[in-house]
Amino acid sequence: MPDDLPFADYQYPAGGVRPPIALVGEAPGADEIRLGKPFVGRAGQLLDRALAATGIAREACLIANVFRYRPPDNKVGHFFASKRKAALEDDALDETLGKMGAEFCRLRYSGEILALAEILRRVNPGVIVALGRTPLWALTGLNGVTALRGQVLAGRLCSIPVIATFHPSFVNRQNSIGPETEATFRADLAMAKSMADRNMQEAS
Repeated sequence: MPDDLPFADYQYPAGGVRPPIALVGEAPGADEIRLGKPFVGRAGQLLDRALAATGIAREACLIANVFRYRPPDNKVGHFFASKRKAALEDDALDETLGKMGAEFCRLRYSGEILALAEILRRVNPGVIVALGRTPLWALTGLNGVTALRGQVLAGRLCSIPVIATFHPSFVNRQNSIGPETEATFRADLAMAKSMADRNMQEAS
């Protein structure tokens, strides 16, 4: 366990069947660690409402985070560093994964990307939804979720298409301004459902 950080595993689809959708977030928070599964706090509640509104059964999906470890102070940046910072800390980077922003994933955490790739290939969902900038980078190698949300992107961990959207925590924050961001978030999930339904039918 890297740095003895708290751990919360993926939530696997009920019944062991092929999931129509895999929803991938960043890392667990305090509620996720307490209950041992992803997206059960305030962000998870918003996600559940959006899934219900778009006709997606959460229990049928794979729910995952790029990193299954809770970072200190809930700062996902803990898993990344610039070359300069890593050199000062005598820490190794995994440059093969490319940059997220201006930083690379620390080598001791890059196994989490490999674990995510393995589970995605094994359960073979119809489509993958990247919830925020960290999963967008992990799944596609790309940066810029605001520009790329709502688009169908090629995945780099497996051949399954990826649709990028906002992280539910961001949507929660934006709700204090107005409902537009949540409406966009739900539209992205509805797009993912349509693609998943089509892909699942073609495979049957």
